[in-house]
Amino acid sequence: MSGEMSLKALVRVANRVRCDARFARRADPAGTFIACGRLGRAVLIAVVDRAGRGGSRKVKAAFETVERAYEAQGLRLQKPVSAEIVAIPIMGASKSLKDRHTLFVSVRAVESGMLDGLVAHEVGHMLRTEAGHPSHDPDVYGLIGREVRIPRAAEAAFGQGFNHIQDVYADDLAFLVFASDGGDRAYRFFASWIDGNAQSRGKNRWKNVGLAVSNGFAIGNLVRHELIDPDDGLWDRARAFDREAGFAAVDVFSEFFSNLPNEPSAGTFVGQVKALADLMTKAALT
Repeated sequence: MSGEMSLKALVRVANRVRCDARFARRADPAGTFIACGRLGRAVLIAVVDRAGRGGSRKVKAAFETVERAYEAQGLRLQKPVSAEIVAIPIMGASKSLKDRHTLFVSVRAVESGMLDGLVAHEVGHMLRTEAGHPSHDPDVYGLIGREVRIPRAAEAAFGQGFNHIQDVYADDLAFLVFASDGGDRAYRFFASWIDGNAQSRGKNRWKNVGLAVSNGFAIGNLVRHELIDPDDGLWDRARAFDREAGFAAVDVFSEFFSNLPNEPSAGTFVGQVKALADLMTKAALT
């Protein structure tokens, strides 16, 4: 879902929004709503509706709620954030540069009841990037590119798997603020993900392995945060996907994601990425 790296699916580069710090709000000549704030007082400096469907104030409110929840945990972004509401097929994403972050929010996310969860997740990526966590460190990506070898046919599936490793570390922070309301929204979100993957299963072996990795991430993330029991029916649905695809992998993948070390060194992180590549290759060749 985020980070400045070649393996990410999102390749759109955001236009930088320049705000007049004297004003809290204004509209650009095209009528796009922009919410601005002084850098010293507000992390979110702009919200731009590029889809033309509205929702800028809702995004601003969700971001500020999440920001306060993170601050209660002693976590605060140091660089400014611009948000863009865009027409994209995924819920959202983010891009981090040396001096700023850009948050991309889909129209679907704005209209859903999951907007705060999306913002918490993407801010988790931004926080990891600013902290130089190995999962979000461009220097470590270079090591991975030199040391991890995968078949060309596996590149898309492996990209999914690597993104999910990053997602685990972002969610370790996001769950501090997103899963603390006593509800089961996180569970329902990942359950719907597994159900959607079942509908996407096809005949391409590596595509199915990529979907199985996503299933393993979904369940492994719930296990990691103690939001699923061993006998939960979600396991059965994920294992059914494996049977239909002709392999058995979700248990191995979920164990991998649930047990990722919290604060790995760069070398340890590269080793974990290698381990996932090996697990995926084994599933594809079984």
